[in-house]
Amino acid sequence: MVNILPIASGKGGVGKSAIAVNLAILLAQKGKKVVLIDFDLGGANLHTLLGLKNNHSGIGNFIYKQESSFEPLLQQTSVQNLQFIAGDCLFPGTANMGFFIKRKLVKEIEALDADYAVLDLGGGTTYNTLDFYLLTYNSLLVTSPELTSVLNAYSFLKAAAYRFLNRQFKAKSPEREAIENYIKNSAAGAESSFVALVDAICGQFPQTGERARAELAKYRPQVILNMGKTTQDLEMARRLRSLVWNKLNITLDFVGFTPRDNGIELAVATRVPLALSNPQSPFVTQLNAAAERIMLHTYSYNDNLEDTELPDNSENQDIEELTSEFSSIN
Repeated sequence: MVNILPIASGKGGVGKSAIAVNLAILLAQKGKKVVLIDFDLGGANLHTLLGLKNNHSGIGNFIYKQESSFEPLLQQTSVQNLQFIAGDCLFPGTANMGFFIKRKLVKEIEALDADYAVLDLGGGTTYNTLDFYLLTYNSLLVTSPELTSVLNAYSFLKAAAYRFLNRQFKAKSPEREAIENYIKNSAAGAESSFVALVDAICGQFPQTGERARAELAKYRPQVILNMGKTTQDLEMARRLRSLVWNKLNITLDFVGFTPRDNGIELAVATRVPLALSNPQSPFVTQLNAAAERIMLHTYSYNDNLEDTELPDNSENQDIEELTSEFSSIN
């Protein structure tokens, strides 16, 4: 069974796509059969980092039924064991797909003849990004040591946690209604927290609530801190882990600390990934160590994809208060 490894970021500019491309190469070099998929459907450009031309069928061809499976979309790369599926920003609507299309995409990913399917997701917290990010319990999040990036990473994980919890209950169930009302009250200014919401659901619906809590306990996102400059940047990772545990009761697994490397810019310009052009670079060395840690996991499929939407409470976060709390963590 293919291990699905979705990779996301709270914001752009943290090197998510560079991590995805080079990680896929390193896994392939370790003898794993890898399919790298560009799931940034609103701005797909992963082919550029791989040095491939944008003249091959992509995800849009499958979504709009020009292809009936992923098989015709697979491109061979210059790396043994590594295949690539392009994203598609040429077809309107690929960035805002419906439930049944997402279901079809998931089934095709599951059917891939590969050890790993590495999904390079779009930035932000759209429902598409969150749903594909939550396909496994150990998805990967990339952030950088800058405070705004770390806080955006927290906001992404918070949105994912609410989405994860909501998906544990059936559509139009009283549990979902309670969650939606809680979020609406939060948006209106009522005091709220994710931990308090979980406790309230468990108190009101003991059987289904405790089952959802047990599922949440399995959810352990992996994090790579990218673009580090000094070992002091690791303190930002520790503070993020503390914040996520205190606010969400979710455990983060930090699997890598990759340094800022000017070679990345050259790799983009020359269209040759750094793992191929300079495998001894500090960035590749550290990412290789992360790949070893990632291979220790079995990426269990989280089969709770539902046709549902939640009220958006992302803008209700008091950034100044959160920044102060983050800075005060010892």
